[in-house]
Amino acid sequence: MKVRAACYAALLALAPAPAAAQLGDLYGRAWLRVAEPAALEGKADLPLVEVNGQAGARGLRVQDVVLAIDLSDSTIEPCGIDLDGDGEGGRTSEGMREWLARQPDVRETLLDRVERHDFDDSVLMAELAAAWSIVNHADPRAFRVGIVAFSGHAWVAAPLGSSREELIDALDHLRWNFFYDLGGTDFAAAVRAAAAALGSSPEDDDRQRSVLFLSDGAATGGRPAWEVESAVLAAARAAFEQGIRVYSYALGPEAEQELDVYRGMAELAGGRFEKLDRPSEAATRLRAIDFAEAAELAVVNLSTGGEARALRRFPDGSFDALVELAPGPNRLRFTARASNGSSEVAERVVRYDPPAELGAAEQELQRQRLAELAERVRERTAETRFIAEMARRQPLQRREIELRAEASRRRAGRPAVGSGPQGGAGASR
Repeated sequence: MKVRAACYAALLALAPAPAAAQLGDLYGRAWLRVAEPAALEGKADLPLVEVNGQAGARGLRVQDVVLAIDLSDSTIEPCGIDLDGDGEGGRTSEGMREWLARQPDVRETLLDRVERHDFDDSVLMAELAAAWSIVNHADPRAFRVGIVAFSGHAWVAAPLGSSREELIDALDHLRWNFFYDLGGTDFAAAVRAAAAALGSSPEDDDRQRSVLFLSDGAATGGRPAWEVESAVLAAARAAFEQGIRVYSYALGPEAEQELDVYRGMAELAGGRFEKLDRPSEAATRLRAIDFAEAAELAVVNLSTGGEARALRRFPDGSFDALVELAPGPNRLRFTARASNGSSEVAERVVRYDPPAELGAAEQELQRQRLAELAERVRERTAETRFIAEMARRQPLQRREIELRAEASRRRAGRPAVGSGPQGGAGASR
């Protein structure tokens, strides 16, 4: 199903200036807070120390974020990766199979599906894992999170500002009770419900409000394609007029037919669009969103010249990393740099004195701690490399999508997206 270019272009032409232009005056000086090590000078009993803190370029603005999670029929299909770690031939967990078998509202076809395929590796499980990554890492002092779920209709699964425990409970409820709401895919209802969950913001309120929209399929609704698609784009534009940005994520191959809709939603609502070839990439990608907007962050051991390993950054500007220490004092420098060129620097001194002699029990304990740190380094390094690779792919991917969409329009004899007297008003950011 393709977007009606004329409808899309008209809505895009009416949109306000791109978000980057409107938010440019909100960019300020870089700021940096080092939480660990907390003391300016300290000691470590291992040659590897974990550091963490928070950095950004927009001050500690409160972030209001609503996650929109797709529960349409297609989300029970495989996501393309072994999420639960039980191997390629893994099965749906016994607990889930027994639970579904006891529910009178579960269709036989669904029971057969979870018996034959590993539901724990489904698109829905990838979406929930992505939502969990935001919920688990967002600092509740600066982040308020809500959850909206949608299929053929949309509803609030957790109100904005719910506690971390309440949000995790809501995600758990969706996991175990998804079968009640499997159905079509109403994008417009999802965007409207998410915007309503975010509510209105007073003019003097400096909150940043965003919708993170996850779906693996096409917009449906039993109406003509052009009507369904125009409703989606109108909902995105209305959200932007309320000061809400929409970040849309098209998950997997089934979303291919609606890339223009996903992209249009994001452009009209001042956000960003990304196509993730594998739904399992969603968790890593969402966690890499940087609402704090620090352009660069570096952690270096000036005493050895070594850079921190596995430096991770999270949506609220928080970060963590692991730094190797040499015997003696180690001078660690943290540097955050903003897009306007300003920077903030902090330093800590950590002294590492290798133990002279250890008993057998102490040696074993230290060996275990070092092994745990080594495994943490391995896992985090793989994660950060994956995020870096995804970031490198994004510009090429966006260009490929634009070229495919433009070729499709030319074959159909339709005008290009953003064409017309005012078409360039929001076509690029």
